[in-house]
Amino acid sequence: MKLLGKLSSGLKSTIVLRVIITTILLGSGAIVYYLRGARTEAFYLVVILALVYFLSLIYLLVQSVLKSYPRFFQVTQLTFDIALASTAIYITGGRSSPFIFLYVLIIIYASIVLSRLASYVTALVSGVIYILIVYYQTRLHFPLDSEATLGVNSVWGEGGLVSTYFHLTGFLLIAILGGYLSDRLRLTGRELGESKKTLRVLKNLHENILESLTSGLLTLDLQGKIISVNKTGRDILGKGDGSHLLGSDLSSLISGLRIRNFSSSQREQISYTRPDGRTLTLGFSSSDLRDTDQELQGYIIIFQDLTEVKELEERLMTSEKMAVLGQLSAGLAHELRNPLSAISGAVEILKEDMTPSDEHERLIGVATQEVERLNLLVEDFLILTMPMQKNKSSVDLGKIVSDTVDSFTKTVRRSNIEIVNGIEEGIYVRAHSYRLKQAVWNLLMNSIDAMPAGGRVTLSSELKEGKVVLKFSDDGRGIEDKIKSRLFDPFFTTKEVGTGLGLAIVQKVIEGYNGEVDVVSSPGKGATFIITLPRIH
Repeated sequence: MKLLGKLSSGLKSTIVLRVIITTILLGSGAIVYYLRGARTEAFYLVVILALVYFLSLIYLLVQSVLKSYPRFFQVTQLTFDIALASTAIYITGGRSSPFIFLYVLIIIYASIVLSRLASYVTALVSGVIYILIVYYQTRLHFPLDSEATLGVNSVWGEGGLVSTYFHLTGFLLIAILGGYLSDRLRLTGRELGESKKTLRVLKNLHENILESLTSGLLTLDLQGKIISVNKTGRDILGKGDGSHLLGSDLSSLISGLRIRNFSSSQREQISYTRPDGRTLTLGFSSSDLRDTDQELQGYIIIFQDLTEVKELEERLMTSEKMAVLGQLSAGLAHELRNPLSAISGAVEILKEDMTPSDEHERLIGVATQEVERLNLLVEDFLILTMPMQKNKSSVDLGKIVSDTVDSFTKTVRRSNIEIVNGIEEGIYVRAHSYRLKQAVWNLLMNSIDAMPAGGRVTLSSELKEGKVVLKFSDDGRGIEDKIKSRLFDPFFTTKEVGTGLGLAIVQKVIEGYNGEVDVVSSPGKGATFIITLPRIH
């Protein structure tokens, strides 16, 4: 069995099978003849078996040559098999030999490995040789001048003729039947091969279609066990090759998703957290998986990553809010500026005409300060509502940040706050210096407000694929997830004092310069605001 396991080619397998069969037949025959006292027949059978071993060894040694000429090898092997079988039949009694059936095996072998014609020729040759063996042995025992020539023991006698006739007829029938069956086997093999090829093509096409889908696809059985996941689905879910998913329960893969959710074909959305920590919004729809008899076999789930779509929807909603706010703010700013100018002028006149006193000066200072605060609020409104100016210029981003940090440090004097500026000069973007300074100022103000007990604000930058990325990191209390989605909404603030316009203005300015602003934060671990702007040379 170990030898058979090493033989992979058809040629080796044929040789080994031939050795096994002849060993069983001739070996057992030699033992039987020896035990019955026919030592001469037993000796010749052993010699024939040795010849089979010798020829098989020769075949194995020259197998590399025989592989190039398989038909020659089959015909040669068939010729030697007929010769050896005829010798065994001759020495074991001819017409009375128990090995006559070897011709039958050889005829069947010829019909299988060669063709129907080869089986007919093999049957004819076997029959002729068999007749010669019987005739020769009869002549040997009953010479032509003997009266026994006409006896029933003669080859031409009744018993000999009938026996020979039936053997020859059996050879012919075996050849016809074996040839027919071998032709049917070959035809069935070709049809099976074509069917396998077609099935393989269809299977590859089916797999290619599933793997090429731009949507994730899951198939489940009736118990909710995963049967298959396509490549897009594995990529969306972050599950690598997905082999470990097969057979697992759907709820262990996507928490909160159950089979009962499939009762409706409506499209639904669910939140999914990948193994790398990213949270995605998945949109999925389901349908029944049925066989050709319309019997329910399981379920099909088609899903997509809608995270970017949701972000775009949120940005669109923000833009719509800003458009409404713009209309309101433009009118409000116009209506407020004139009264504020009048109040400011009136306060200045009163300041000149009033009798100087500490209380009067304090009240006038409060009025002036509040008027200025209202002016700044109107200015913020206008920034949010007015489109960004198109005549942008090339500015040194590192210098703008450095100047803003210097001004901020002198204006907002807090000894428990440290600002570390790691942004180098010489990085240019297309923008307006004033607007960028305002965005940087607002981010710095937001960072120190998040650290009432003090801390450090770290500014860093990196160049990435034609863009410059600025990071503003603080050691503050962090931002909760439920707040993070509303962080850039106008008028949204968590501070006791504030308009909620600071970060909204930052987003307005940065996006106006074809940039992006994002935030990464966890409660208690500080926050990092990330600004990405196109870089120019």
